[in-house]
Amino acid sequence: MPYFLTVDWCKKGSRGIFCNLEGHCFRKDDEPHTELEMQEILGSFWIILSSESRLISEQELSEYNQWVPLEEYSNQFGIAQRGM
Repeated sequence: MPYFLTVDWCKKGSRGIFCNLEGHCFRKDDEPHTELEMQEILGSFWIILSSESRLISEQELSEYNQWVPLEEYSNQFGIAQRGM
């Protein structure tokens, strides 16, 4: 199972996969993202995004179908969350 960079904006309890508006995300196959890697990907907003590298199965991944753009990234990146 692959690891995905997940975020929870201001710890509001709506963790999702960090990705761009085309659905490209930051995935690693063999090991979790390091804290330094997550900071480099997220830039100055890494503190408010409460990042974690999580194992997500293909089945679970298909449930992340609601995209929420983040103004902090000029709406070019956002959070793929589980659909309602």
